[in-house]
Amino acid sequence: MSFSDLGISASLVQTVTKLGYSLPTPIQQQAIPHILCGRDIFGCAQTGTGKTASFLLPMIDILQGRRAKARMPRAIILEPTRELAAQVLENFNDYSLNESLKVALLVGGESLSDQEKLLDKGVDVLIATPGRLLDLFERGRILLADLKLIVIDEADRMLDMGFIPDVNRLIAQLPKIRQTLLFSATMPDEIKKLANSYLTNPKEIIISPSDRTATTVTQHIVNVTFKEKRFIARFLLRQYKPTSSIIFCNRKRDVDVLTDSLKRHGFHAATLHGDMTQTMRNQTLDEFKQGKLAILVASDVAARGLDVDGLSLVINFDVPINAEDYVHRIGRTGRAGNQGTAVTLVTDKEQKLLTAVEDLIKEKISVLDLKIEPKPQAKDKEKTVKAPKPPRAPKPVQKKVAVPKEEIPTVEAAASPEVAQAIVVPQPPRNNTSRFTKNSKSRDFVPREIFKKGSEEVIGFGDFVPAFMLKEPAKIPVEASE
Repeated sequence: MSFSDLGISASLVQTVTKLGYSLPTPIQQQAIPHILCGRDIFGCAQTGTGKTASFLLPMIDILQGRRAKARMPRAIILEPTRELAAQVLENFNDYSLNESLKVALLVGGESLSDQEKLLDKGVDVLIATPGRLLDLFERGRILLADLKLIVIDEADRMLDMGFIPDVNRLIAQLPKIRQTLLFSATMPDEIKKLANSYLTNPKEIIISPSDRTATTVTQHIVNVTFKEKRFIARFLLRQYKPTSSIIFCNRKRDVDVLTDSLKRHGFHAATLHGDMTQTMRNQTLDEFKQGKLAILVASDVAARGLDVDGLSLVINFDVPINAEDYVHRIGRTGRAGNQGTAVTLVTDKEQKLLTAVEDLIKEKISVLDLKIEPKPQAKDKEKTVKAPKPPRAPKPVQKKVAVPKEEIPTVEAAASPEVAQAIVVPQPPRNNTSRFTKNSKSRDFVPREIFKKGSEEVIGFGDFVPAFMLKEPAKIPVEASE
């Protein structure tokens, strides 16, 4: 079956032929005729099967021949990430080269005023992320009364990224009479529920190949420790010497750390993750696609929709947490009949994630035997014999001078005043000055000088005696005592 047998216009057949497409893929053969008939579609197929062309080609055929209206698009394509939206825009421009259709890209990170100007001029197709589209709709810059067709692409990815509430709000604003196309790489129960709520009597198209991964991709794993990962990644790049390569990391901070490490070792690498501005992301992707950049270290934002010619090596720096992401990651290589290689670095803690991947693809991934030459050992430097240090001179021993017994005073001799005066050290006189002065206002204590009898000091109470103890007892009258 050829593209002309699918029912699309002759101009579209001529366009895809010039682009090098000769035969439609299975998803295109089954989806395009039903979309042209106006039926809702629920399509499930893995990455790289031609899903984008399966809805773009009939959409262009349906919309051609009518004039766009200001702020009233006739078709909307929802994508989960800005990279996917940009990729779909590129494909749309290629397929609609001979058609007079206007398209606009509405994604975050771009100028809002520029996008509003495009809407005011009138567009036929909006390719957007849910957040930016909902923002412009709530501002009154988009009218959905004339919408005929909506495509929800990569629905499973939108579910993972938490965009389904925004999609639900948009679907609630659409006309009841419309055509809805929902495509997903996987079909969990949540996606089935969404399909039942969005679609009306849909045609279900499920492409389940015998192999979940492309046969053109050679897969390997390397058992490493966490500290060895960066060294092994550099070794693989030097061994395979790819013209272009992608290294996937689970965390954005690991993306930055690995990129800095590669740059320090002389590799031409760049970063791609969700925290970058849209301008930087577009510039990095353009340089990578044009071959100006050899290595792209990325998070899973580049795992879907990225199509780069000549990409021959994919390195999974981390085993993906979601097993489905493994299929999308290695699907960036081995495309269009070319051969590719995918190597995954696995630590002991990631063995469970690797088991989930192997259960999904129903294949045991072979272990790559790396022939790493040991690092050359530095030659031992000639040991210089140091002259022994001279022994230290012994410390002079101080001899104790023995005191003759005759010089030591006996007890009887010490009793004499002359000897006692020579031996006993006189003590400094005791300071008996009271801390209270004569003007002290204390009632409870009085100066100690009061209690001196001649030259003898009253002892037994310390320096002070309570005043009440010094009062004379009151004389009791005889009449009262009786």
